[in-house]
Amino acid sequence: MQTRTIPEAVSMKTTKPNTAIKKRLLTLIAAVSLAACGTAQANDLYNPDLDILGAAGANGQVNPGPDGWVINAFKSLSGTFGDGADSETFCNVQQPGGDGVFFKPFQGQTNASPALDDLLTVYFYQDNLTSPGTKYTLAGYAACEANFCGVLPAPPGQSVPQALFVIEFLDNGGNIIASNGYDLVANGMPTSGPGSMSSFHFTTPQVTAPAGTVTVRAGTDLIGAYGTTGAQSFFVDAFDLESVPPAGSPVITNQPSSETVALGGTATFTVGVSNTAGATYIWQLNGVTLSDSPGHISGSTTKTLTITGVTTNDVAHYKVLVSNSTGTARSVVVALAITGITLDPAINITGNIGDTYEVDYTTNLTAPVVWTPLFAAVKLTTSPQPVVDTAGSSSGKRFYRALFLH
Repeated sequence: MQTRTIPEAVSMKTTKPNTAIKKRLLTLIAAVSLAACGTAQANDLYNPDLDILGAAGANGQVNPGPDGWVINAFKSLSGTFGDGADSETFCNVQQPGGDGVFFKPFQGQTNASPALDDLLTVYFYQDNLTSPGTKYTLAGYAACEANFCGVLPAPPGQSVPQALFVIEFLDNGGNIIASNGYDLVANGMPTSGPGSMSSFHFTTPQVTAPAGTVTVRAGTDLIGAYGTTGAQSFFVDAFDLESVPPAGSPVITNQPSSETVALGGTATFTVGVSNTAGATYIWQLNGVTLSDSPGHISGSTTKTLTITGVTTNDVAHYKVLVSNSTGTARSVVVALAITGITLDPAINITGNIGDTYEVDYTTNLTAPVVWTPLFAAVKLTTSPQPVVDTAGSSSGKRFYRALFLH
C-alpha cells in the first residue's frame, strides 16, 4: 500500500422455487454528455456520477463501490480494512436511479491514549493519463452529518480528521510527486446528511501538473477518522475533473459520435485534429486503454477506431487521448449501444443436489390459475440451477413455478 502525506489543504470559499419471472426485453443503451466547458475539455473521468454500472465488487471492499474507481482503506493499527466506503443510493445527487459514495468514519476508533487509536483512512480515486503543464480543477458534491468527527474538536493528543477533494500527480513509476488537498470542512461542507449535498457544489482551485507527470489522480481522501456518537457519516457524489492542456497540444476539431448498431454489426469512432504533426492516439473503453484484436478491434492507436462483430462486451463508453510532444487532449466520451437484444427467461431452482422438480408456466395469475408443464423433471446437479424457457421471449407474459417431485 502506498502511504502518502497530504500537504496543508487549500482553503478557498467558493429464482427460488415458486418465484414468478416475467419475460424481459433488454435494449442496451448508454447515455453520455457531449458538453465541454470553455477552453477546458469535457469531464475527464469515467463514471463521474459514481454509479454501480455492472462491474460491482471490484473496489476491494465488502460492499460494492462505483465502477472505474479505487477504494483503498486501512486503519492505523489493524492495517488494510475492507469496509471503509461503498456505493449507496441514498448518496445520489443528480443521476436518476444512481449512487453516491458513503464513507464510514465510525469504523475508526479513538481512546484517551494515542497508543490505542485505530484511525480509519480511505483513499477514493481514479487515475488518468496526462502530461506536464496540464491545468486541472475538480468539482463535486459533498456533505456530512452533524457528529462527523471532522467537524468536532479533536480528542486529546489527536489531530482533527480531514475530508478532502484531492488532485495528485504521479510520475512514470507511480510515485506521487505533487498532492493538492481541498479541505471540505473549511470550505463550508453542510452537516445535514446526504440530502444536503445538492445545496453545496465545491470546486478546487486550479492546479498544474509539474514536470515528470504521467498520471493525474483525482478523488476524495478521508484521513484519520474515528467513531463518535449518533449521525456521523460523510458522503460525496457527481465529480467533474476538467483539464486545460498546455498551448501547442493537439486541438480536437471533430469529436467522435456515439454509435448504435445491431448485434454483430460494425461500429466506427473517428476523431479530427487540426494539428496532426507528431500526434499519437490512444483509444479507451470505460477508461481502460484498448489494443487491437484481430478480427474484432482495429485502429486503437489511430484516429479511427473500428469494432467489428460487436458483442454485448463492447457496450461501453469510449474516448480517445491525442498527444504530441507538448501535451494531451481528450475527446468527449461517447457510447456504443446495441439494439434489439432479447433475453430468454431463466428460472433458478434452489434445493438439494439430486432433488427433482417440475417447472410449469402460466400466462395469468387470476384464479383459477392454469399451469402448463414446461419441464417435466429437472434433476439438480447444482444449486441454484437455472433452467431457460427458450420460447419465453416470444410468447408474451409468462409466470413460472417449480414443484418438488422427489
